[in-house]
Amino acid sequence: MSLSRIVMENSPLSKKGKLGILLVTITLALCSFRLPAAEIKVVTTDFPPYSFEESGEIRGMATEVVKAVLAKSDVGVSSFRVYPWARAYKLAQTEPNTLIYSIARSSEREQLFKWVGEIAPFRVNLYKLKSRSDINVDSLEDAKRYVVGGEYQDIKQDYLVKQGFEVGKNIVLMPGDELNIRMLFAKRIDLIPFSEFSLPVMLKQEGFPPAEVEKVLTLDGISYNLYMACSLGTPDATVDSLRRALQTLWDKGEILAIQQKYLNPE
Repeated sequence: MSLSRIVMENSPLSKKGKLGILLVTITLALCSFRLPAAEIKVVTTDFPPYSFEESGEIRGMATEVVKAVLAKSDVGVSSFRVYPWARAYKLAQTEPNTLIYSIARSSEREQLFKWVGEIAPFRVNLYKLKSRSDINVDSLEDAKRYVVGGEYQDIKQDYLVKQGFEVGKNIVLMPGDELNIRMLFAKRIDLIPFSEFSLPVMLKQEGFPPAEVEKVLTLDGISYNLYMACSLGTPDATVDSLRRALQTLWDKGEILAIQQKYLNPE
């Protein structure tokens, strides 16, 4: 063994150099190693054009936004399902690691979820059949004289109850909005509160002509944006990753581009 090699191997400077090389190697290895992404269950409801199933695939304006957010984030998906709204709403309150979307935000719901952010516009009106000349509504007080179709655990019926409507008196609850449409055309109810963007789509799905329905009143108190939100049992790190991804998509104009495809199709 040469003298120079003996000196180098026993030199304090040499040992520090080796330690430095080892630390750099470990750091590079850690940087290249990515922890498995957190996984969440995604739930929504049939609510065109925001979310709907077609040919076995979940699609829609809000669905596209949510899928883009998930692709941009570090969050994986264990399942992606469409349920009746009341069930989706309950799952998002009781199951950890659950994401719900196309959900309206309200003071009553504020502490029930970890809110990720806005994903779609939402404007709600009261509608009647054009043929119902016996129905005249210029205010919510006027509307209380008629029977309104509502949906379980839905923001629209919650709002109407806060305004003095009574379930069983002038609100009839159904498990789905499609049933309220059928009840309206059967003249078993007088009015339905509905999203301005979703009503024409759902009327066509149910086989009814949109031209036979007309708006009588806008419900300004619940006409705001729809959100994506996580269950309280979802880790903050997961929620933060989704928030960052959503904000990035807003900043790049990608969410507005998705919305325009559905709201202003060419």
